[in-house]
Amino acid sequence: MKQATGSNTPQSINKVSIQLTLDGHSFSAPALSGEFPGDGPVEVELLTPRTMLVPEELFDKEHAGEVLAAAGMAALPGERAVWSAPQQNAVAVMAAAEDALAAVHERLGDRARYTTPLLCVPQASVPTVWMYYAAGLLYIKVYDGKLRFAEVVPAPDEADLLYMLERLGSEFRLRDYTLRIGSSDGRALKRKLGGYFRPAPQPAGAADDRFRQGEPLQRPRQSAGFRGVRRAGPLRGNRLDQL
Repeated sequence: MKQATGSNTPQSINKVSIQLTLDGHSFSAPALSGEFPGDGPVEVELLTPRTMLVPEELFDKEHAGEVLAAAGMAALPGERAVWSAPQQNAVAVMAAAEDALAAVHERLGDRARYTTPLLCVPQASVPTVWMYYAAGLLYIKVYDGKLRFAEVVPAPDEADLLYMLERLGSEFRLRDYTLRIGSSDGRALKRKLGGYFRPAPQPAGAADDRFRQGEPLQRPRQSAGFRGVRRAGPLRGNRLDQL
């Protein structure tokens, strides 16, 4: 199957989201049954924990699978590596189930352009931790003048969320960072996690309601099934070398 990557030129395109199970054995993509008018590219978002960013100048598609394996995210049996078009000087490499990729190819052919929420580039004029939660996965990026950390971790419940936060806090002083949430349930997630971060600037006269609804996360037991915050592979800089 030919790998479709796309161009660097921003454009309005159709989008399909494919949710892969954590063990890689099944997937859900009801949007594939929809209509995709025209012959332009279709953005295929893969939701999988085996995702990493690689600097564009270091990326070699012939060794995409090896890069994942070196970062401890080797493709499982029945999976293979695919990659995105370069964005902001980075390429996302992902392991995806062969049957999912075959379904994409059958429906979209070479129109498919693979992507991931980890490629999102938030506004980060101050030190920022960006999070996006979907399909039991937490996407995390840390900025402090430049990208310091990028990771996807399984976090199916609140215990996993807080355990991840404590691990992240052991490497970054979170009170110096503003939290930004990119997912649709961002308000609820920010109420749970926001107390660990620097308060976001409030407009004059605006009430700070970050913790008025919902209960903050309680300190959990260590989650045996959580793999912890891992190094973000080749995308290293400054403190990333010590993660």
